[in-house]
Amino acid sequence: MRKKAGITALILAICTLFGGCSIGLGDASLLHPPKNSGREAKLEGLIEENAGGSYKLRYPLSGTYRSAIITEDLNGDKKDEAIAFYRTDSDDKSTHMLVMYDTGEQWKSSESFKLSFENVDCVQFADYDFDGVKEIFTGFTTPGSSSNVLNIFDFTPSDNKTVKVDFSRPYSGFTTGDYDRDGGSELLTFDLNSNETDAQAVLTDYDKNELYILAKCDMDQNVTKFENINSGLLNKDTTGVTVDGIIENGYSSQIIYYNSDKMKLSNFPITVGKKNVSTVRDDKINCTDIDDDGFIEIPIVKSTTVEDVPDGETVAPVINWSSINTKNNKLDTKVKCVSDFDFGYYFKLPERFSDSTAATLSADKRTMKIYDKDSGKIGDLIVTFKVFDVGTSTDSMNGYSTLESYNQYIYTYKIEDNPPIYVSGDTLKENFSLNDNSD
Repeated sequence: MRKKAGITALILAICTLFGGCSIGLGDASLLHPPKNSGREAKLEGLIEENAGGSYKLRYPLSGTYRSAIITEDLNGDKKDEAIAFYRTDSDDKSTHMLVMYDTGEQWKSSESFKLSFENVDCVQFADYDFDGVKEIFTGFTTPGSSSNVLNIFDFTPSDNKTVKVDFSRPYSGFTTGDYDRDGGSELLTFDLNSNETDAQAVLTDYDKNELYILAKCDMDQNVTKFENINSGLLNKDTTGVTVDGIIENGYSSQIIYYNSDKMKLSNFPITVGKKNVSTVRDDKINCTDIDDDGFIEIPIVKSTTVEDVPDGETVAPVINWSSINTKNNKLDTKVKCVSDFDFGYYFKLPERFSDSTAATLSADKRTMKIYDKDSGKIGDLIVTFKVFDVGTSTDSMNGYSTLESYNQYIYTYKIEDNPPIYVSGDTLKENFSLNDNSD
């Protein structure tokens, strides 16, 4: 059995693979640096020297890199560079960004920048200019505005200097990846609909020593907040981004990718458009690589209509995890599963279950039952999943086998005698997973 993020992304907004930025989690904490030893102590000493005394660390609010002192090998020499964000006691309206490098004997300061932003939103690294050195993409929050501001910094190994690139762009979210498959990284920024801008995606590339806008496309104007920005392979031929967002009374996903044949940035699907497939759903389910095949899948929630549902039970929705075929712009179902969002688990339906079963949930959502289905009617019971509280007596759990214990819950199953469709305990364990909201 796996306790994996799969539908994890179900609840939490995470950024995977290349990583996406700007899913805010609240105000940054101002903390005095802890007293460390070794490399950390040397870095903190260098920060204090540049700060001219006491300082307070700043932590990025979102993204993959959430430390106030971030280490990354920018130039591939097997030695990390370090980036630190801090404020001084004398200036609490600016954020200082210090880039440091390791000589092998000691840490030295590359460059210190004083930036007129109070909080760091997000940090990413990507090489967009084909020089083998990752640039530092740093987003900052802007109080009073619906957008953040993205700056880029370039580290030069030959002289260990860092310069601020002549580039600044407002954004609601951003990520990087090789979207045109040319071997270098591009920048994708996303804007929400606001008084300042329409909702759109902007693809920025590099050529002839400058960054320029390669393509744009509209996004759903009804999305009010991005929940998850996920950059990676959509299929073997296409690198793209899935953008999960909040709309009125629900959630939706948009799929952004660059069509190099048509020199066009495409968005599929825009949920308000006339599309055959809608990604609108009631529950917070984020796009993810559900089957570990290296490609991002999109959750399409289907309501199943069946007859003869037992009293006190409701039909559980089926999630069709689908991949996009960018040649015909269609979604193909790869994995089907049923989920209990209240108690944080899901069950991937084996192929023989896919079209011949129906799942129901009890009123208290503690029990999921999977039945045989014939001609649209519920038939005989196959298996029951049930959630017990930790500490429940053995007698109360009689007949149930444990799948997983996590926090205050015990997740169990019971296979019926002579079920109409054969299923083993091993099959249930293999296809049962918890998500990160199971507490």
